[in-house]
Amino acid sequence: MHWILNYCLPAAFVGAALAQEHRDGKNFTVDRAVARKFGVHEIVLTGNGSMANPFDIVATVRFTPPSGAANAKSVWAFYDGENTWRARVYLGETGEWTWSSTCTTDAGLHGKSGKFQCEPSKLRGRLLPHPKNPRQWVTEDGCWFLNLSDTAYFLLCRHDGIGAPVSDDAAIRYIRDDVERGITSIRCFLASSPDGFGYSAKMWTDWYFLDNTYARLRLDNLQCADRRLRMLLDRHPEVAVQLILFPLEGYNRDDRFWAALTAPQRERLLRNLVARFAAYPQLFWLITNDAHYGEKFPNNNAMVREVGAYLQKHDLWQHPRSTGHARRLPFFFGGEDWATYIHIEHEHDLGAQQYAQYHKFAKPVFLGEDRYEQDHGPIRDPAHMRYWQRRLFWSWLLSGGSANYGGRWAVVHPYSETAKLTFRNRNVTFNTALTGLDSVVHIRDYFGKRAIDLALFEPDHALVKDSAGANGNRSPKLMRRGQDEFLIYHPNAAADGKETRVEASRKAGLRVDLRGASGRFAVEWYRTADGTVHDGGTVEGGEQVDLRSPWMGEDVIVRLLKMPNG
Repeated sequence: MHWILNYCLPAAFVGAALAQEHRDGKNFTVDRAVARKFGVHEIVLTGNGSMANPFDIVATVRFTPPSGAANAKSVWAFYDGENTWRARVYLGETGEWTWSSTCTTDAGLHGKSGKFQCEPSKLRGRLLPHPKNPRQWVTEDGCWFLNLSDTAYFLLCRHDGIGAPVSDDAAIRYIRDDVERGITSIRCFLASSPDGFGYSAKMWTDWYFLDNTYARLRLDNLQCADRRLRMLLDRHPEVAVQLILFPLEGYNRDDRFWAALTAPQRERLLRNLVARFAAYPQLFWLITNDAHYGEKFPNNNAMVREVGAYLQKHDLWQHPRSTGHARRLPFFFGGEDWATYIHIEHEHDLGAQQYAQYHKFAKPVFLGEDRYEQDHGPIRDPAHMRYWQRRLFWSWLLSGGSANYGGRWAVVHPYSETAKLTFRNRNVTFNTALTGLDSVVHIRDYFGKRAIDLALFEPDHALVKDSAGANGNRSPKLMRRGQDEFLIYHPNAAADGKETRVEASRKAGLRVDLRGASGRFAVEWYRTADGTVHDGGTVEGGEQVDLRSPWMGEDVIVRLLKMPNG
């Protein structure tokens, strides 16, 4: 494959052609329709109802690409109600594809065949390990993936965390607001309960099973998630989705539900989930969320290892895989092959202090949950969320990882509408607008307009110091591309934790050690609050240099770029 090693401009910059491609809804195609490279194509089959439980029927469809049989993919078809079966393929090649079906238990699903065309597209494709840095992701078009994540737990679900219905229209408005504010990925449960969010064995049945025989699946939940993912692929294919597969039976408790299922019951569920969802290019898997692992939780350990190994074997497109640990717990599976990225939770880690311990695993590190806005109220919520959130994002990005935003986690309230919508949680009523995403678009714009591929950089915080002696969480963060380019975030913080705020009476100052970097460097200042740029002139390498922000009371990015012939 030919890799284009740069950062791909987001949708706001790529022009009318891609914008039209997003609107016309042809990234998910069916039967004889002309498909698109890096999209999904579906074949619809009709069974004859020969078995009492259609979920027990195993039918496969073999998709052969233009390059020939050596690259064919055999996928499971999945039952979708009323004798309808669907089989899906992710399209990595242009030209004529052919397909054929096989089933030993339903003659209506056996011996069918056909063909379809696949045309070029500007879709980005799957998330893959970056070929030059396995700690970062790249999309299949060869462009570094900037992970700016939002918590959207119930976006794919029929009901939210309070048990209220979630409409397709609310989901569309929600994701549109996210994209406009710079978000590039969302975290979503695959299903939910009409009784709202909770921890219990009943959650498993509410999500997936029609009754306590666990032999038939809840198609309404699966179809809702399916419909929303298709909508996302057609309208916002640039947004990645962390798909959270399973609920928890209990917090800080070992699993009993999965352990009690028989092997056929487990396999039936996993086969149907892989068959229905694995072809979507925008997915990355999270097996559970908020779970505990280690010596005290052998069933939890066994469950995620079993599911992880199943995905590793049967997900033909090898989406990133991990599992979610409860807050402040270290990631337990870092050295295991099935876990291809590190997912952790913490609290007010505004200096990305947790990142360093996972650097050795050479996998992407994702702080999937830190603190929420409009969740606990004054007890735990950050007091200055707009600054708190951009500080979290910038610190984690320039330490080598990525982080997440958490708004009104239990409901699907579009960001721009939160001042008009009331949210009550933990006996606190929220009716003011969210602010945590107000500065995030400037992060996306910063990397996009400069075509920076952060995978070509490495963290080296020892090369920078705050002029006033701030350290720990408040110290600047530095990444460098060899000795040719340096990116530095200075938080200019007056406080840490939930009360973090910018130092209003100070200009950020720093000393950068350029003794290992020869030549002349152009200096650019970037005001993270609003994206304002200031030309800082030039500095000479080969020595330590002192720099001071042009703005009072602002956190900033400083870019030092070696000049041609410098």
